[in-house]
Amino acid sequence: MSYYQAIFFVLLSTAGFAVQDTVVKLLAQVGSIWQLMLLRSFAVLLLLCLWAQLKYRWSELIPTSLGWPLVRAAFMSLAYTLFYSSYPFVSLSNAAACFFTAPIFVCVFAGLFLREKIGMWRVSSVIVGFTGALLIIQPGSSEFQPVLIMPIVAGACYAAGVIVTRGFCRTHPSLSLTVVHNLFYAGLGLAIVFSLPIFPINAEIVAQNPFLFKEWAPLAPNVVIMIIATAATHIIAMTASIRAYQMADATLVAPIEYSYLVFAVIIDFVIWALLPSGITITGMILVVGSGLFITLREWKAQQA
Repeated sequence: MSYYQAIFFVLLSTAGFAVQDTVVKLLAQVGSIWQLMLLRSFAVLLLLCLWAQLKYRWSELIPTSLGWPLVRAAFMSLAYTLFYSSYPFVSLSNAAACFFTAPIFVCVFAGLFLREKIGMWRVSSVIVGFTGALLIIQPGSSEFQPVLIMPIVAGACYAAGVIVTRGFCRTHPSLSLTVVHNLFYAGLGLAIVFSLPIFPINAEIVAQNPFLFKEWAPLAPNVVIMIIATAATHIIAMTASIRAYQMADATLVAPIEYSYLVFAVIIDFVIWALLPSGITITGMILVVGSGLFITLREWKAQQA
């Protein structure tokens, strides 16, 4: 029964993240990413503090040191900034497929920086995954979208954060890493929100990507509702993900997380009437297959 419950929670998690990212994509048309992340980070921190107060578990919000958690926070903040900054230009499913190269980068970085052994099977999976990414962004063709490089770099930054977590943050309470990340992102958002009016950016550059370079936007009721929705769905999705990993092995949970792409394709069609091309679908299959195989090989390595 716990396996079925784990499947339910991981599907709830991926659906929640898909809804959260959809709201962010909609917000990209009217708001600023720094405003969004500042307010959402404050909302997440407030909810975590309320939880700690109710449960008398403040110690779980405090890291044992700040060095590596801050490094992790920097990588994660850069990952989400690059990922979300691509939203005004590409479909949700295409951006997500490129971001899902993260497990491939984790495999590469683990070999380079943690000296983990990577056999030929995982090297082959890395090559297949990057081939899939190339099929999605289609360099050299008329369909080439350079902006899709942003979610791929975001996947690399996310993978770097995972490597820092795996190699240097194992002794820190998990919620403390969330606190440091949100404090870092809130501070970054606050600094940029105050800096943009002082150091204005060329109007043409702002017009090309207002979501990234726009100053503080008026908090209209629809903007407030969307920001609250992102905070709520983020907490629901993250809680469901943690619960799923608590109830079942990672080898069951991790592959189901790729269902995010299914939700993303459905949302793209329902809201924006977009469907991925045959080449893009082939690329998605290669990226997902590569990630699944790497997950399986890592599990087998741990069992050996």
